[in-house]
Amino acid sequence: MTAVDTTPAAALGPPRWATEPFVMGTAEQFARLRAWFADVGFTEADLFAKANVTSIAHFKSLEHGRTALSTPTDAQSTLVLLFIDGVRLPWTTVRSVFSRGELELLNSLGFLQSAVVDSQKCVAPISLFPYEDLFIASDRLSGMETVGKGVPSDLVFSPLTRETRQFVRLMPRTPCEAYLEMCAGSGVAAVIAAKHFAKHAVAADITERSTRFARFNAALNAIDNFAAVQGDLYQPVAGQTFDMISAHPPYVPAQETEMVFRDGGADGEQITRRIVAGLSDALRPGGLFYLDCVVTDRGGERIEDRLRRMLGPDEDEFDVVVVRHGETTGKEFIASRLADGRMSPEVSVRQRDYFARAGIERLVGITSLIQRRASSRPVVTRQHASSGAVRSEDMLWLVKYHSTVVTWGRAEKERLLDSRIRSLPGTELHTRSVLQGDAWMQQSATIGTNAPFAASAACPSWFPEMLKRCDGTRTVREHLAWLRASGLVSDSTSENDFATLIRELADVPFLELEEFPLPPARM
Repeated sequence: MTAVDTTPAAALGPPRWATEPFVMGTAEQFARLRAWFADVGFTEADLFAKANVTSIAHFKSLEHGRTALSTPTDAQSTLVLLFIDGVRLPWTTVRSVFSRGELELLNSLGFLQSAVVDSQKCVAPISLFPYEDLFIASDRLSGMETVGKGVPSDLVFSPLTRETRQFVRLMPRTPCEAYLEMCAGSGVAAVIAAKHFAKHAVAADITERSTRFARFNAALNAIDNFAAVQGDLYQPVAGQTFDMISAHPPYVPAQETEMVFRDGGADGEQITRRIVAGLSDALRPGGLFYLDCVVTDRGGERIEDRLRRMLGPDEDEFDVVVVRHGETTGKEFIASRLADGRMSPEVSVRQRDYFARAGIERLVGITSLIQRRASSRPVVTRQHASSGAVRSEDMLWLVKYHSTVVTWGRAEKERLLDSRIRSLPGTELHTRSVLQGDAWMQQSATIGTNAPFAASAACPSWFPEMLKRCDGTRTVREHLAWLRASGLVSDSTSENDFATLIRELADVPFLELEEFPLPPARM
């Protein structure tokens, strides 16, 4: 079998850009393609089993060291090499693996072409891969065959990137009537929504290329409760409202837009601000907006407060809950872009000056849920830190919890006293003790958790003893009675003060209340 050619496209000669990277096939053609993919094992389950991984996040490319499926010995490995890795294979190899009918099907959809510099080599002009129980096409991450001016500004970002995988993994998946994905690119979130939980889904993007890809992906998966529209943010859906809106907007700070999917203005928030500002018109009461992006952390103003301010005059209609992921300083961001050639020294000077004038200290990855209240009540503004293992159901729980307890008054606090409480699995307790004479005297205690949100805090000296007893069988009132009887807290500690403390611990959350069980952990 002929060896795989993994030479980068740039090293092979003049590039070419495919303006029509696929042909919109018929329902019959797409049905045949899906059936064939399933038959030969070009599905997530089969690929994960072959590569011995459990998720797409761990499915390495050939370039990054994958050893499984690295030789075109059968249809499964050849499809992986062509459509996921983007390598060039000799036509003789491709013809020996695929039947004549299979080749005709791939060619009829524009999925195969001769490489620009070597007509004896076959190349796939797009990336195509199994994604959950779907097949998603996009432009490829690398190895694009482009012409003259290089990679186009309207390149359709691949859902295989770490950032987009997180966006899809954390997207809420609760049943809804109408779903809108902003800055949709390949339309992966809207396609998933249309198939699984939305009666109708819309993918909106400013570029024609993204719109074509989104329509193609819906047709490829036989999804008809779907529309892909082109225009500037809400413009193509003006006058319509939605139960759920999601966005993974361009957020890289850039003085000029070079890549539409990536660059979000000088501070990276130009698109995000406009999307959030439009929620007053587009999001229905009780509806949910899901945002995954990078924002700037500026001295003196919390991220969640800035998001609230972006909502405009109707901000009091919305709950804002933010979960922070990783962060980097402005200096580190500029240095990394200089190092990898994505920013010129001239631009870096302007960017550094702008960051200083705007007070930008860090760039922070966030996932945010903004909920429009369905009734008159106080709204919530909260921030949490991600544990790295946070899931979409955890995010939804967080919004439900905070938007419920924000209305709690005296009666609910009384009820809290009769609620059973439980320590969260994985909680860590650190104590510091000092030997005084013959006895060890505890000086301080710290509690920490990563389940499902990361937090740590100092706690009262008696808290470790109570925490050991928080197994979900005792009420708050019973814990207080035991602490008093054990002499760990004063008899003068009121039920009201103790209930307030337990509520604060549950807000983190360090403790689980009986009325608000967290989503069960996945095994």
